[in-house]
Amino acid sequence: MFIMTGNIEFEGYEAVKPSSLKWDRNIDNLFDTATIVVPAMCRMKNADNTYKIVRTGDQIKEGLKVQFAVGYNGRNKTVFKGFVNRVDFKIPVEISCEGYAYQLRKKFYTNLSFGKTTVKKVLQELIKGTDIKLSSKMPNKIDFEPAQFKHYTALQILEWIKEKYFLTVYFFFDELYVGWRATYKGEVVKHRLNWNVANDSNLVLNTYTGSIVHIELETRLPTGVKHKTKAKNVVKAGDVKTKKTIMTNAADKQHAANDAQLIENRIGYSGSITGFLEPYVEPGMTDELIDKKFNERQGLFFVEGVSGSYSKSGGGRQEVKISYALNDNTHK
Repeated sequence: MFIMTGNIEFEGYEAVKPSSLKWDRNIDNLFDTATIVVPAMCRMKNADNTYKIVRTGDQIKEGLKVQFAVGYNGRNKTVFKGFVNRVDFKIPVEISCEGYAYQLRKKFYTNLSFGKTTVKKVLQELIKGTDIKLSSKMPNKIDFEPAQFKHYTALQILEWIKEKYFLTVYFFFDELYVGWRATYKGEVVKHRLNWNVANDSNLVLNTYTGSIVHIELETRLPTGVKHKTKAKNVVKAGDVKTKKTIMTNAADKQHAANDAQLIENRIGYSGSITGFLEPYVEPGMTDELIDKKFNERQGLFFVEGVSGSYSKSGGGRQEVKISYALNDNTHK
């Protein structure tokens, strides 16, 4: 028998049981988000072990750390870590939460300059004074061109880096990954269709009857000459899309072009499957889809995002957004 279990931990309080939870995490979104629903009134324990009835919303303040875990039979997995962003005094109380990008949104620079350095060193400056750590899976060296930021938040600088350097920027809870998507290696999770998948009707095969888009990154050199870098391993005829970048390092530009090519054409399946609370899934994982009826539906796919829900009335579900195939040879 499977009994759904879960708990919420607010900073400074003992764990409590939720009425309902929702969470959303996506590799293309800097902010993890969550919504927590709890009773409007709660019992507060006094120092003498007596209790008093108080309004829940008065105890939960903006900026408070929060995390929650869900699962079956006590095998709970943490699916969200972050901060309280807003408390809506409804009945029951609805609490909106944001992931660890919240701390960078609160950090402001009047004037911040960098010379020729690396992306990693820039990130180390941005996360100073926060609880954020850099992922060990990040590339050791991506060149950063000189830049000056006036009246920017740390989050805006991070968004600027993502845009100008064509990098994947994502928070794995309090751990920040900035690097190449094509070389990121996540853990493998398995979903067998019609077994531990509740719904696969949103899973769509990309047949590509149209043309493949070819990516070129263009850099204007100090001499005024334009230098273009094409994505590798593209042999099919198709349209060309040129994206401008400030990168000058040839190896970095090649990685960025390959990443942009991979994301643009999304060869394989796309869409989503809806599973249960087990197996645990997070963005960046590899999802091995197994189908005993249709072999063409099987394969390894990149997990782009996960949206989850938990409630005693509606049960627990994880909607897993499937992206490009990881074992596809049609674009090589």
